[in-house]
Amino acid sequence: MVIMLISSSAAASDIVNFKNGMVFNHKGHQTERVGKCYVCHDNVSVSADGKDVTTTAPGKIKGFGKEWAHKYCTDCHELFGEGPVGCKDCHKN
Repeated sequence: MVIMLISSSAAASDIVNFKNGMVFNHKGHQTERVGKCYVCHDNVSVSADGKDVTTTAPGKIKGFGKEWAHKYCTDCHELFGEGPVGCKDCHKN
């Protein structure tokens, strides 16, 4: 699973469908609160002028998988009080 990202969200997929039936709304995560790419993408840093700059292959999330998603996605959803946090909220199959 690869999400394209080139220093701008314009190149990223809006919706990502995972094999387990989960649907990830990438565009929906590009908000004022979560909108900085480096929150999830470790290949992005912030330049002196405050813009996101891709430092390695676009779209890669180092270590992304079940454990990563369970930790980072769930923790963030709980922190902001939004988004799925229960098993069946993400896992439809």
